[in-house]
Amino acid sequence: MLTMLLAMCLAGCGRQEDTQKAVDGQDGAKDLSGGPAEEKEIPFFWDIHTTQELIPGDFLVYHVDCAGTEADQLGLYQSSADQEYGADKATGKMWGYQPRDYMEAVADASGEGAMSSRWEIREGTEYDGEETGFYYDFELPSGEYEVTVGFYNPFSARTVCVDLEGSCEVDALKILKYKLTEAVATTRVTDGSLQVKVYNPDRGTDAMKDPVLSYITIRAVPVYDSVLLQQYLEQMEVPPEEAGIYTASTCQIYQEKRKEALKLAEGEGKPEEYRKACEELKEAYEELEEIKVYTTFQVGKRWTDDEGNLIQAHGGQVQKLPVRDKSTGEMVEKWWWVGEDKSAGYRGGIRAYSSDDLYNWHSEGIVMRNVDSREQLEKEAYFQELYGDYTEEQLDNVYASLSSQTAVIERPKMLYNEKTDMYVIWFHADGPTAYSDSNYAAASAGVAVSKNPNGPFRFIDRYRLNTCPEDQEDFYPQSKGMARDMNLFVDEDGTAYIIYSSEENLTLYISKLNEEYTYLATDPEKAVYGEDFIRLFPGAQREAPALFFRDGSYYLLTSGCTGWAPNQARYYRAESVLGDWVNCGDPCVGDDKRTTFDSQSTCVFLADEENGTYLYMGDRWNSEDLTNSRYIWLPVEFDEEGAMYLRYQEEWSLEALTP
Repeated sequence: MLTMLLAMCLAGCGRQEDTQKAVDGQDGAKDLSGGPAEEKEIPFFWDIHTTQELIPGDFLVYHVDCAGTEADQLGLYQSSADQEYGADKATGKMWGYQPRDYMEAVADASGEGAMSSRWEIREGTEYDGEETGFYYDFELPSGEYEVTVGFYNPFSARTVCVDLEGSCEVDALKILKYKLTEAVATTRVTDGSLQVKVYNPDRGTDAMKDPVLSYITIRAVPVYDSVLLQQYLEQMEVPPEEAGIYTASTCQIYQEKRKEALKLAEGEGKPEEYRKACEELKEAYEELEEIKVYTTFQVGKRWTDDEGNLIQAHGGQVQKLPVRDKSTGEMVEKWWWVGEDKSAGYRGGIRAYSSDDLYNWHSEGIVMRNVDSREQLEKEAYFQELYGDYTEEQLDNVYASLSSQTAVIERPKMLYNEKTDMYVIWFHADGPTAYSDSNYAAASAGVAVSKNPNGPFRFIDRYRLNTCPEDQEDFYPQSKGMARDMNLFVDEDGTAYIIYSSEENLTLYISKLNEEYTYLATDPEKAVYGEDFIRLFPGAQREAPALFFRDGSYYLLTSGCTGWAPNQARYYRAESVLGDWVNCGDPCVGDDKRTTFDSQSTCVFLADEENGTYLYMGDRWNSEDLTNSRYIWLPVEFDEEGAMYLRYQEEWSLEALTP
């Protein structure tokens, strides 16, 4: 039955006031096994336990995953998910269900934790509206308890009733198909045990309205006041010297909730306000996330930055770059990773990360932002500083190319130009055009520049690039100069090249860039085939190019074109960038599915110059949830003839590769 609060915290220790007087004169505890009652003194819950002891477990005494074998959590008095009524093997407490022939345990893969199993009524049972149901008994000291009964996944809507201590506390609760429904009631226990009954007196002859039962939780009810809140504050205090080990986002939430709790503890509030403050403080404390420090590459697993956020640099590139130190102004070398920011899904800007060891990365933020509206370019200070001198026509182009609603920004790659002391990003710039609503109608290469690798980058333009010579077969002549999946490469003499898919992704091109790395070395109308650009493998339908140089040979790793789905890799070798390239086949060893270990290439880079260690970098795309796409980094192996190999490893380190 619903009752008033019985007790309050004792000053200084948090124990509840003894209410044994409330049960004086009772005939003694009932024997739940059905034998004669034996007189004994029933202790009071708060004489046995203190609030300090119970706060970490949210005052949980029992948590029963009905018909379950594995529990997602356990109460103070139990050691198993569920059991037939009897003594708990670990705690000695008497608890569990009273077995009935009609009870049927059902597992449900659609639920999780306490919702993955339930009790049902066996088919063909002769149903009695008042008697047929599920019965549980729990040994408990005297006191007040909050009982939660959960119902999940019936085959059709129905109602249930819940009796506590023989009194109906939940009457005709409606539970719906595949929806979690909970009933919460507070009851007093005075005789050493709590009885729970779940049934449906309105079932009638319709077996689809049989009662079901998923879980039961029982919590002791403390007095929520300033004394209890102060105990929460003491138990959930983070020393200042430890604050730095947690991610900034979770630490900020914790500090906010702690500040609110401190203010309430120093003033006056209502019980429900104290309870809310206690619960929110505990939740924030438990969700504090330690910053993970990596010492290995964990292939395909979650990879977070030094603030605990998922790294968002897909379709990207890693390289060692000269970067100006913010404190000294001197140029230092750092690893730099640029890629697509998929934190909001398909469309996003370009994000960068820096690192000293390749394992642990610091977010440098969005280095090239999307534009939400055309007027934002003229009204927001960030964009005014970048584009204040642009004409109306140029601003229109910026908006069309970077719009957060329509633009497609993929495969960003960055170069540092020593001659201009500028950082240059090229990317696959796509989106609808005046002639087509397709996401991939523009099929262009975009370019942006900045004085700093962490931006902001100023968008210059997007371009169609070189076209098929008249004496060769153009595999998509209706749309000249297309440029999609792309990469960049700087040769030993400082000449830069852009490598990209063209002709509706059927042919790869390599085109030489100008000295500033901001456009082609020669306009497409004047470009000379073999000197300014070449076409590779016409009609082979290759994309995701990654070009690198090693021991006198140029290597080009590519993927097939199967959308977000992975496919078989292929690599090529040449003696010069614009020379003849030889197909060397699939470099993957043991890749039985022929999916490049479920990844798509994006970059191959020299990670250790002294030992000649190259790394493969790929994306494991999650087309249903691009934000949670993963990364595949693997060491690249070479034999004496220079043949390239990739072998899958779940976890590995650079140090282990060192001879």
